[in-house]
Formats: sequence, structure tokens, C-alpha cells
Amino acid sequence: MSREFQLASDGRASLPLHLVEEISHRVVNEYAEAICGLSLAATGPVGGELRQALRRAAERLQAHAESHRALLPPRNAQVNLADYIGTVCAAFSRATLAQRRVGLVLEADEIWIASDRAWRLGLAAVELIRNAARHGLQGRGGVIWVQVMRSCGDVICLVNDDGAVPARRAPGRGTALVQALAGELGGTVEWRTGEPGCLACLRIPAEAGA
Repeated sequence: MSREFQLASDGRASLPLHLVEEISHRVVNEYAEAICGLSLAATGPVGGELRQALRRAAERLQAHAESHRALLPPRNAQVNLADYIGTVCAAFSRATLAQRRVGLVLEADEIWIASDRAWRLGLAAVELIRNAARHGLQGRGGVIWVQVMRSCGDVICLVNDDGAVPARRAPGRGTALVQALAGELGGTVEWRTGEPGCLACLRIPAEAGA
């Protein structure tokens, strides 16, 4: 199968292969982490403490499920980015950031764009947030700011953290995913380091082919 869109048997376009691969990779990793928590809880203290540990693990698993559900492609032809990105960020924050003591601040303009573009922008934004928490904050608590705005016919998504300037490293899967999504949207992504932290800037045309 090529990495371009393929037509399913009913004539609808299926997902690009690399997106399916990346999404599956994230799902497997996050659910494996939650299952590991349940397994550890089962070997721990008995009685009420065990039940509480299992309950916490189950709640975390549910939060991950809600996060992935929020990232499903919207059903409507057009969506308001402020609402869509807000829902995605809130679900991801509950599932992944809260336990790391990472706050997420979102400022999003009301921008109506095609649902398939909103979906890809949401995937890219979550990956930029994940990278900021993992590499910018380096596992510590902190704050990540996300801003989505429209400028001269483009949609701009900024993700900034208040962590240390990350050390140079080889681009990972997350970077490759964001770059692929930006390319499919006809846009660009760049990272700027400073004090504090790192700023990622994703810029895409508001309309396909613009």
C-alpha cells in the first residue's frame, strides 16, 4: 500500500498509511502503560488500598480512551477550530498532562475550516504538546501554552513551554509525524529555542490548495 490516499471498497478515501501507523503506535503505547499500572496494582497491597489503586488505573485508562476519541475525525464538513482544539486539548490534558503536573493554557480564535484539515491540525497540535512535555519540560511540572489564530489567510498554531532549552537530538517519530501532517496540509512547521523553553510554529493555509 502506498502512503497516498487509497479508495476503500465503498469509494471513500481511507487514511494515509503513515497516519494509521502513527496513531496505532500511540494507542498501543498508552494503553500498554495503563495496563501495566493495573498489573502493578494487582500485585500490591490487598483490601481497600488495592481497590483504590485499581480504580485509579481504570480511571486513567478511561481518560486515555476519551483522549483518543476526541482525536477522531469530526463528522461535520466544517468545524470551529476553537471548539475542536479545545476539546482535544482538554481530553489530552486529563489523560497525560495532569499526572505530570503540567498545566495547559489554550487561546484559540473562532476559525471555521474543513473537518479533515481540522483533524490533521489537531493531531499535529497534540504531538507538539506531547513533545513539549517530554523534551521541553523533561518530565517536570510546568506550563504549556497553545495559541491558534488566523493571519493573512493562514491558520497558525503556536506551542510554547516554560522548560529548559532542549539539547540537540536526532528528530524522532513525533517530529516526523508533525512534519508529515504539515506537508499534507500544504503548510510548514519550525521550532525556535529561547529562554524559556521551545516554541513550535505550525502554519497552514486555511483552505486546501490556497
